[in-house]
Amino acid sequence: MSKTLGPIHYLMYEKIKFQDKITDYLLDGDFSQIKYEPVSTKPLEEILDQENIHGYLQEKIDIVESRLAQALSLCKNPGDKLFKLGQECGKGKDFSSFDQIFTDLNYYLLDGMPCDQGLSAVLDGGSLYLITNNNLHKKYQDAIDLENSRNASCEGGHSHDHHESFEIENAKLDDLKGEESSYHKYRLDFLKGYFSESPYEVELVNGINYKITKK
Repeated sequence: MSKTLGPIHYLMYEKIKFQDKITDYLLDGDFSQIKYEPVSTKPLEEILDQENIHGYLQEKIDIVESRLAQALSLCKNPGDKLFKLGQECGKGKDFSSFDQIFTDLNYYLLDGMPCDQGLSAVLDGGSLYLITNNNLHKKYQDAIDLENSRNASCEGGHSHDHHESFEIENAKLDDLKGEESSYHKYRLDFLKGYFSESPYEVELVNGINYKITKK
Protein backbone atom coordinates (compact mmCIF):
# COMPACT_ATOMS: atom_id res chain seq x y z
CA MET A 1 0.00 0.00 0.00
CA SER A 2 1.26 3.46 -0.85
CA LYS A 3 2.68 5.45 2.04
CA THR A 4 1.88 8.69 0.24
CA LEU A 5 -1.51 10.31 0.53
CA GLY A 6 -3.37 10.60 -2.77
CA PRO A 7 -6.74 11.96 -3.93
CA ILE A 8 -8.35 8.54 -3.49
CA HIS A 9 -7.58 8.62 0.25
CA TYR A 10 -9.18 12.02 0.68
CA LEU A 11 -12.24 10.81 -1.21
CA MET A 12 -12.52 7.78 1.06
CA TYR A 13 -12.27 10.06 4.09
CA GLU A 14 -15.18 12.14 2.76
CA LYS A 15 -17.25 8.97 2.32
CA ILE A 16 -16.39 7.86 5.85
CA LYS A 17 -17.35 11.21 7.37
CA PHE A 18 -20.62 11.26 5.48
CA GLN A 19 -21.52 7.79 6.74
CA ASP A 20 -21.15 9.15 10.25
CA LYS A 21 -23.24 12.19 9.26
CA ILE A 22 -26.07 9.79 8.41
CA THR A 23 -25.86 8.30 11.91
CA ASP A 24 -25.94 11.77 13.42
CA TYR A 25 -28.96 12.70 11.28
CA LEU A 26 -30.87 9.53 12.20
CA LEU A 27 -30.30 9.90 15.94
CA ASP A 28 -30.34 13.70 16.19
CA GLY A 29 -26.88 13.59 17.70
CA ASP A 30 -27.80 11.27 20.58
CA PHE A 31 -25.12 8.57 20.54
CA SER A 32 -25.76 7.28 24.05
CA GLN A 33 -26.68 3.81 22.78
CA ILE A 34 -23.98 3.61 20.11
CA LYS A 35 -20.92 1.50 20.82
CA TYR A 36 -18.26 3.51 19.02
CA GLU A 37 -17.46 7.21 19.14
CA PRO A 38 -17.85 9.29 15.96
CA VAL A 39 -14.81 9.43 13.69
CA SER A 40 -12.72 12.57 13.65
CA THR A 41 -13.48 15.30 11.13
CA LYS A 42 -10.05 16.91 11.41
CA PRO A 43 -7.92 17.21 8.26
CA LEU A 44 -6.87 13.73 7.22
CA GLU A 45 -3.15 14.48 7.14
CA GLU A 46 -3.33 15.48 10.83
CA ILE A 47 -4.82 12.22 12.10
CA LEU A 48 -3.82 9.54 9.59
CA ASP A 49 -1.40 6.74 10.45
CA GLN A 50 0.99 7.46 7.59
CA GLU A 51 2.63 4.06 8.02
CA ASN A 52 -0.66 2.22 7.62
CA ILE A 53 -2.93 4.24 5.36
CA HIS A 54 -5.07 1.33 4.19
CA GLY A 55 -5.49 -0.16 7.66
CA TYR A 56 -6.35 3.22 9.15
CA LEU A 57 -9.08 3.90 6.61
CA GLN A 58 -10.43 0.34 6.84
CA GLU A 59 -10.75 0.70 10.60
CA LYS A 60 -12.69 3.95 10.19
CA ILE A 61 -14.97 2.31 7.62
CA ASP A 62 -15.74 -0.52 10.02
CA ILE A 63 -16.45 1.96 12.82
CA VAL A 64 -18.85 4.17 10.84
CA GLU A 65 -20.58 1.17 9.26
CA SER A 66 -21.12 -0.39 12.67
CA ARG A 67 -22.40 2.90 14.07
CA LEU A 68 -24.83 3.26 11.17
CA ALA A 69 -26.12 -0.29 11.52
CA GLN A 70 -26.92 0.47 15.18
CA ALA A 71 -28.52 3.81 14.28
CA LEU A 72 -30.79 2.21 11.68
CA SER A 73 -32.02 -0.25 14.29
CA LEU A 74 -32.62 2.49 16.87
CA CYS A 75 -34.25 5.15 14.69
CA LYS A 76 -38.06 5.06 14.65
CA ASN A 77 -38.45 6.45 11.13
CA PRO A 78 -35.18 5.87 9.24
CA GLY A 79 -36.80 5.74 5.79
CA ASP A 80 -38.39 9.18 6.14
CA LYS A 81 -35.22 10.70 7.55
CA LEU A 82 -33.02 9.23 4.84
CA PHE A 83 -35.35 10.59 2.17
CA LYS A 84 -35.08 14.07 3.70
CA LEU A 85 -31.30 13.80 3.96
CA GLY A 86 -31.18 12.76 0.31
CA GLN A 87 -33.28 15.80 -0.61
CA GLU A 88 -30.83 18.05 1.20
CA CYS A 89 -27.85 16.48 -0.55
CA GLY A 90 -29.49 16.65 -3.98
CA LYS A 91 -30.43 20.33 -3.87
CA GLY A 92 -28.63 22.41 -6.47
CA LYS A 93 -26.69 19.49 -7.90
CA ASP A 94 -25.70 19.16 -11.56
CA PHE A 95 -27.86 16.47 -13.16
CA SER A 96 -26.71 17.23 -16.71
CA SER A 97 -25.05 13.87 -17.30
CA PHE A 98 -24.66 10.44 -15.76
CA ASP A 99 -20.92 11.10 -15.37
CA GLN A 100 -21.67 14.16 -13.26
CA ILE A 101 -24.33 12.32 -11.28
CA PHE A 102 -22.05 9.42 -10.43
CA THR A 103 -19.12 11.71 -9.61
CA ASP A 104 -21.25 13.49 -7.02
CA LEU A 105 -22.94 10.39 -5.63
CA ASN A 106 -19.53 8.84 -5.15
CA TYR A 107 -18.91 11.24 -2.27
CA TYR A 108 -21.90 9.78 -0.42
CA LEU A 109 -21.89 6.04 -1.16
CA LEU A 110 -19.52 3.98 0.95
CA ASP A 111 -18.98 0.37 -0.11
CA GLY A 112 -15.68 -0.65 1.44
CA MET A 113 -12.30 0.33 0.06
CA PRO A 114 -11.95 0.77 -3.71
CA CYS A 115 -9.96 -2.44 -4.01
CA ASP A 116 -12.96 -4.31 -2.56
CA GLN A 117 -14.89 -3.34 -5.70
CA GLY A 118 -18.11 -3.49 -3.73
CA LEU A 119 -19.96 -1.14 -6.08
CA SER A 120 -19.65 -0.46 -9.79
CA ALA A 121 -21.48 1.80 -12.23
CA VAL A 122 -22.64 0.59 -15.63
CA LEU A 123 -24.42 2.50 -18.38
CA ASP A 124 -26.79 0.28 -20.33
CA GLY A 125 -29.72 1.17 -22.55
CA GLY A 126 -29.82 4.78 -21.46
CA SER A 127 -29.97 3.89 -17.76
CA LEU A 128 -27.28 4.11 -15.12
CA TYR A 129 -27.00 1.03 -12.93
CA LEU A 130 -25.27 1.05 -9.54
CA ILE A 131 -24.34 -2.57 -9.16
CA THR A 132 -23.51 -4.26 -5.88
CA ASN A 133 -20.80 -6.79 -6.65
CA ASN A 134 -20.37 -7.70 -3.01
CA ASN A 135 -22.70 -6.67 -0.19
CA LEU A 136 -20.14 -5.40 2.30
CA HIS A 137 -22.76 -3.97 4.67
CA LYS A 138 -24.42 -7.09 6.03
CA LYS A 139 -21.43 -8.07 8.18
CA TYR A 140 -21.96 -5.02 10.38
CA GLN A 141 -25.05 -6.55 11.93
CA ASP A 142 -22.56 -8.50 14.07
CA ALA A 143 -19.59 -7.41 16.18
CA ILE A 144 -16.41 -6.52 14.34
CA ASP A 145 -12.73 -6.92 15.27
CA LEU A 146 -11.01 -3.58 14.85
CA GLU A 147 -7.59 -5.18 15.20
CA ASN A 148 -8.28 -7.13 12.02
CA SER A 149 -9.38 -3.89 10.42
CA ARG A 150 -6.13 -2.15 11.28
CA ASN A 151 -4.16 -5.09 9.90
CA ALA A 152 -6.01 -5.01 6.57
CA SER A 153 -3.81 -4.52 3.52
CA CYS A 154 -4.22 -3.73 -0.16
CA GLU A 155 -2.67 -5.75 -2.96
CA GLY A 156 -1.88 -2.52 -4.77
CA GLY A 157 -1.52 -2.42 -8.52
CA HIS A 158 -3.63 0.71 -8.91
CA SER A 159 -3.21 4.45 -8.72
CA HIS A 160 -4.04 6.42 -5.60
CA ASP A 161 -5.03 9.38 -7.73
CA HIS A 162 -8.07 7.58 -9.10
CA HIS A 163 -9.58 4.09 -9.15
CA GLU A 164 -11.31 2.28 -11.99
CA SER A 165 -14.24 1.37 -9.75
CA PHE A 166 -15.15 5.06 -9.70
CA GLU A 167 -15.62 5.20 -13.46
CA ILE A 168 -18.80 4.41 -15.41
CA GLU A 169 -18.49 1.38 -17.65
CA ASN A 170 -20.46 1.02 -20.87
CA ALA A 171 -21.65 -2.57 -21.04
CA LYS A 172 -24.59 -4.81 -21.73
CA LEU A 173 -25.87 -6.14 -18.44
CA ASP A 174 -26.43 -9.83 -17.88
CA ASP A 175 -28.27 -11.16 -14.84
CA LEU A 176 -27.65 -9.02 -11.77
CA LYS A 177 -26.96 -10.51 -8.36
CA GLY A 178 -29.85 -10.41 -5.97
CA GLU A 179 -30.45 -10.75 -2.24
CA GLU A 180 -32.56 -9.29 0.53
CA SER A 181 -30.80 -6.37 2.16
CA SER A 182 -32.36 -3.90 4.58
CA TYR A 183 -29.34 -1.62 4.12
CA HIS A 184 -30.00 -1.28 0.40
CA LYS A 185 -33.68 -0.53 1.01
CA TYR A 186 -32.62 2.33 3.25
CA ARG A 187 -30.10 3.52 0.66
CA LEU A 188 -32.98 3.56 -1.82
CA ASP A 189 -34.83 6.00 0.46
CA PHE A 190 -31.79 8.27 0.42
CA LEU A 191 -31.47 8.03 -3.38
CA LYS A 192 -35.18 8.71 -3.91
CA GLY A 193 -34.78 11.88 -1.88
CA TYR A 194 -31.62 12.80 -3.75
CA PHE A 195 -33.34 12.54 -7.15
CA SER A 196 -36.74 13.87 -6.02
CA GLU A 197 -36.21 17.32 -7.57
CA SER A 198 -34.21 16.09 -10.55
CA PRO A 199 -35.17 14.82 -14.02
CA TYR A 200 -34.34 11.30 -12.85
CA GLU A 201 -35.89 8.51 -10.82
CA VAL A 202 -34.38 5.48 -9.15
CA GLU A 203 -35.58 1.96 -8.47
CA LEU A 204 -34.17 -1.03 -6.59
CA VAL A 205 -33.30 -4.03 -8.75
CA ASN A 206 -32.95 -7.52 -7.24
CA GLY A 207 -32.67 -6.10 -3.73
CA ILE A 208 -29.14 -4.67 -3.93
CA ASN A 209 -28.78 -2.78 -7.22
CA TYR A 210 -30.16 0.55 -8.44
CA LYS A 211 -31.43 1.66 -11.83
CA ILE A 212 -31.41 5.40 -12.51
CA THR A 213 -33.45 6.60 -15.49
CA LYS A 214 -35.02 9.79 -16.80
CA LYS A 215 -38.58 10.38 -15.61
